[in-house]
Amino acid sequence: MEPIRQIRADWGREQRLANYLQDKLPWILTPTPAFYFTDYHINRKEAGGRETYIGDLELKWLNIPSTQSAIFSYNKLQLMAAVPVYTDHKESYHRICFRFTDALLLVPALALMKLPPVLFTRADTNETDLVVKVNPYDFSMGLRYERVE
Repeated sequence: MEPIRQIRADWGREQRLANYLQDKLPWILTPTPAFYFTDYHINRKEAGGRETYIGDLELKWLNIPSTQSAIFSYNKLQLMAAVPVYTDHKESYHRICFRFTDALLLVPALALMKLPPVLFTRADTNETDLVVKVNPYDFSMGLRYERVE
């Protein structure tokens, strides 16, 4: 069994995407500890300098266009669905942001729970896992065509 690993390039990509989202949305993103089930906690900026926690964010940097389906770990999706957001704000839910080469898709985690899990084997490690296949156009209201480098 191979340990979970994250390379420096992954962290840099996540940070660039997080910076982009903070510039475009009224959010403050706080990185979570290593091995936590999401990448960031999301606080919405409120009047008077206050913040309201509205959920967690998982970032997925992809090197494919939005015309192709992305895969997302079913185990991680189950964790995001099982851990509630303990605030009653209308924007309180966990989110996943897929960065495609030509678009961004920001989708509520619970929206992916309707997708059936399928077995997927990684070509590089031969590791098999349950994933959901996310067709971006099934969630097209979330697609943004601004490139994040």
